[in-house]
Amino acid sequence: RAIGTTRQCNGFPEGQGMNWLVEPWTFQFMRWALLCCLVLVGIHVYLGFHIVRRGVLFVDLAMAQAAALGAAVGVVMGLEHDSIGEFVLMALFALGSAAFFALARAQRVHKEALVATFYALAIAATFVVLERSPHGMEEVKHLLVGQVLTVPPNHVLATIPLYLVIGIAHGLMHRRTTAVSEGQPAKRGLDFFFYGTFAFVVTSSVGLVGVLLVFSYLVLPAVAGLLVTAHGTLRLIWGWSLATLASVLGLHIAFLTDMPAAPVIVLTLGALMILSWIYVCLR
Repeated sequence: RAIGTTRQCNGFPEGQGMNWLVEPWTFQFMRWALLCCLVLVGIHVYLGFHIVRRGVLFVDLAMAQAAALGAAVGVVMGLEHDSIGEFVLMALFALGSAAFFALARAQRVHKEALVATFYALAIAATFVVLERSPHGMEEVKHLLVGQVLTVPPNHVLATIPLYLVIGIAHGLMHRRTTAVSEGQPAKRGLDFFFYGTFAFVVTSSVGLVGVLLVFSYLVLPAVAGLLVTAHGTLRLIWGWSLATLASVLGLHIAFLTDMPAAPVIVLTLGALMILSWIYVCLR
């Protein structure tokens, strides 16, 4: 019970102390965790709409798993967590998957089937690689759910300029990438741009919060936004708002219940998405 211990060490015995609405945000690690989530929300929700509209939902999961496979190889090689070497290895694996997704074409097989196959192979390879690690299952758990409450502040700060650069690049290419997402044929150069930048985003975010939360930030807010409205800007605003609210509520609930933050945020996202669907049905 790491959170409960932290509360006691800071002079707030469990069940006592300041107001339960305020108490979680008096801790610095909670504020850094929230900043980390908000940084991810900004770029992931935008990219998620493109992924969902293109109908390649497994791409984000497969690319995140490719980055996780790179991290697993790094563990076996003796690289430290959150080191530059580990990041480079994760980026190489993610960029390799991006090249595959950009080039993958088959007349008789839908692209989603190829991506799903890649994901299955990547996750199987991750388990095989980590069999050589004395803490294999712990590493698998870390890669899947991360440790958002203990994310190093310097890693969050280092991620912000990367996402800003990628966000600006996508802003400049917005019309062209949106046209492809809405069904127009894509040139391979444009696919390389989309999947290549996506690979860098996924590489950094998996290292911060794990595969589960990355996938959820990409897909659930986009699905909710598409359910609510057909207007591009409004559905993006809805997705950002829903993901932000889920991050705040999820972290708050995780603190109060002493549960792992990433799964709680994902469940909160799911609940808000269902409420969005109910709102559409009743409207």
